[in-house]
Amino acid sequence: MAEKVGTVRDGLALRVLSATLMVPSGLFVVWWGDWVLAAAIVICGTLMFREFTNIAFKNLSWRITTLGTLTVIFAMGFGLLDQWDHALLALGSGFVAFAVVALFRGRRTVPSSYLGWLIIGAATLSLLYIREGAANGVWLSLAVMVLVWSSDIAAYFAGRGFGGPQLAPQGSPNKTWSGAAGAFVCTGLVGSLFSALWGGNLIVGFGFGFVISAIAQVGDLAQSRWKRTHGTKDSGTLIPGHGGLLDRLDSFSFVLIAVSIMHALFPENIETNLWPVQ
Repeated sequence: MAEKVGTVRDGLALRVLSATLMVPSGLFVVWWGDWVLAAAIVICGTLMFREFTNIAFKNLSWRITTLGTLTVIFAMGFGLLDQWDHALLALGSGFVAFAVVALFRGRRTVPSSYLGWLIIGAATLSLLYIREGAANGVWLSLAVMVLVWSSDIAAYFAGRGFGGPQLAPQGSPNKTWSGAAGAFVCTGLVGSLFSALWGGNLIVGFGFGFVISAIAQVGDLAQSRWKRTHGTKDSGTLIPGHGGLLDRLDSFSFVLIAVSIMHALFPENIETNLWPVQ
């Protein structure tokens, strides 16, 4: 028992140490935006595609990683020029090229792997779109980052503290309903806090945080289930205590895509009613 407690504490300490390096770096590149953010996105996108293809398409790893990197580069370039329709076209073209290579040159894999490639590409473009395309993009993108982190941290500690029934026994046995509930409440309160600071509606802020937590947890569970279908637990070993970059950015990817769609459909609601800070 003592050995197990010590292992948990060592793992938590390693996670905290890694986070102290990743969080400031992430906040900095998002705050700076422009080409600095685009360059960071290309690097992260390449690493995510590499981890993804190592799991799902081992014999085509370098081909699919290269296609993913080129897709992200072209999409980032059009995004920096504020040509978002062309950026979407680049993303779609890259996905078609990937599907052709995977289908005719690859090995058999689960259908969700094709959706996984698209999610990675869409998430990279979504981050740049939120940061550069929204009037309050710097605040919105930073808030989204903090909300996702709040959801992950609250779920971890609430689950550890309260325990209880498992949320998804087959896909992610360590997650509990108490952890999910704690994440909902905590992330909603953080959303309300942002609304209080930035002149928005407290109830709307809480609802937005609640929705962000729900999407983040769905993304986390979806990736966990996908990895288990391929017989692996972690996508890599890049980040001590966290696994690979996909392990760290799974929930974040789903949230970025959802928020970018929300903004594209309801820009005034996002920029005026939620957090009107400029």
